[in-house]
Amino acid sequence: MLLNLLIDDDFIEEFVKSLPRDKVVIVEKEFQENRVKLQKEFDNYKQNKNQIKSYQQSKKELDKWLKQKA
Repeated sequence: MLLNLLIDDDFIEEFVKSLPRDKVVIVEKEFQENRVKLQKEFDNYKQNKNQIKSYQQSKKELDKWLKQKA
């Protein structure tokens, strides 16, 4: 799943640190510099479609993760 967020510059570092690094790939604003990283993620999706979680399932897991952080 690809999710775009607009985050205040003052909060971005703290927010990024709170993310589970094994579950999230960050593609920064400089798209051209990160094109290879994005292509790698798309290729990974194509090769592992059966391992990709549904939107509903990922929402449930995110909800569980947020409750654990609270």
